[in-house]
Amino acid sequence: MRHPYVIVGGGHAGAAAIECIRAHDASGGILMFSRENHPPYDRPALSKGLWFGKTTKDQLPIHDEAFYRERGVQLELRREVVEIDTVNRRIWDDRGATHDYEKLLLATGGRPRRLDVEGADSENVRYYRSLEDYLYFETMASRVQHVLVIGSGFIGMEMAAALRHAGLEVTLLFPDEYPLRRVLPRELGLYVADYYRDRGIETVSGEAVARFEDRGGEVIAFTHSGNEVRTQLVLAGIGIEPSTELAEAAGLETGDGIEVDEYARTSDAHVYAAGDAAEFPYLVLEKRTRIEHWDHAVQHGTAAGANMAGANRPYTTLPMFFSDLFDLGWEAVGEVDGSLVTHAVWREPMREGVVLYLRDDVIRGALLWNVWNKVDWARGLIREARVMNGAERERLVTDAMEQPA
Repeated sequence: MRHPYVIVGGGHAGAAAIECIRAHDASGGILMFSRENHPPYDRPALSKGLWFGKTTKDQLPIHDEAFYRERGVQLELRREVVEIDTVNRRIWDDRGATHDYEKLLLATGGRPRRLDVEGADSENVRYYRSLEDYLYFETMASRVQHVLVIGSGFIGMEMAAALRHAGLEVTLLFPDEYPLRRVLPRELGLYVADYYRDRGIETVSGEAVARFEDRGGEVIAFTHSGNEVRTQLVLAGIGIEPSTELAEAAGLETGDGIEVDEYARTSDAHVYAAGDAAEFPYLVLEKRTRIEHWDHAVQHGTAAGANMAGANRPYTTLPMFFSDLFDLGWEAVGEVDGSLVTHAVWREPMREGVVLYLRDDVIRGALLWNVWNKVDWARGLIREARVMNGAERERLVTDAMEQPA
C-alpha cells in the first residue's frame, strides 16, 4: 500500500507536521512511526513542569487520541523504521513490513550522547531524554538520597534543580569553569554556579569522570584529577547526537544532521527532515546550523508538513528557547552563543535583565533573563540587523523593559 505521507518519529516535529499536512491536504493518508510507548508528548515538561508541579502527566500528550483518528492518521507506536529505499520510495520497519510513500518526513530527533569511560554501562548510570526516563527517575526519587548529575547543559542544569526540589542531595559535576558555558557570558555563568550552591547543590567545576565503580547500591565516580564522588544514582546529561543513521544508509546528504534546504527538503525531493535531526539554512542569521529546542522542532515540523503538502513555503522562523533553573527563568532567541561579545542591561543585576549577543556591533541574539513577553521584540531587533553603538542598545533595552508585558 502506498501512503501519501509517512512520518518517522513521534516527537514535536512530527506532530506539528500532521497539523500542517491537514491544513493543505484534507484527505491524504498519514502513517506515523514512533519507537516510543506513548503518542507524541510535551518533552520540555519532563525536566521542568512535571517536577515543580506546573504540569501533570495527563497534560503531556500534544494531542488526544481523537485527534489522530479524526485526521486519518495511522499511528504506529513501538515501531521503528530500519531502512529506506529512496528509488522505489519504500521503507521497512523492524517487523519486516514494507510501506511505500509519496512523501517521507524524517523527524528522528536525537539520542543522548553516551559517556565513554570504564563502568559507564552500569545499571545506575542513566541518561535522560524520554517519558520512560522521567518515570524511572520519579520512582527512584523516593528510593535514593543522592544523585550525581554530570554535565551543565540544559538537561544537566534543569534536572539538578528538579532532583534537588524533589528533596534529594545533588552533586553537579561538569568540565567547564561555569555552567551553561556555551550560552551564558562568564559573569552570569559564575553567578548561576553560586546560586545553585545557595540552593544546596554541590557544584564541582573543571572536572570530568574517568571511570565508575559499582559496589552494589553505591556508585563511585573517579575523576581525572583523582577525586571521588560517592552516589547511588548517576544522571548523565552531556548533550544529544542527531539520529541520522537512516538518512546516511539511504544515501541522503548529512553533515551535523540531515541536510535540508529552506523548504525542509533533503537531497531527495520526496524526503524531508525536520527538528533536532536536521541541519538547515537559518535564513535570518545567514548560516547553516542545527537546533535542539522545542520551538524550532514545532516550527520546522510545521514548515515541513506544509511543504510536503505543496505549500512551497520557506522556513524563515527565528525560534525561541527557554529554561527554568529554580526561580531563575529565561527565554532566548537567535544566536545565543557564550563566545560572542555581549551587552547586558540589568534592571536588577543577575536577576532581571537582557543580554544581547553581538557580532560586529550587530545584534544576533537576545537572552531575556526573568524578563517576559519580549520575544517578538527581540526577534525584531535581530531581523533589523542594524549596527548600533552601546548607548543606543542600552536605550532600546531599557525602554523595552519599562513597557508593560
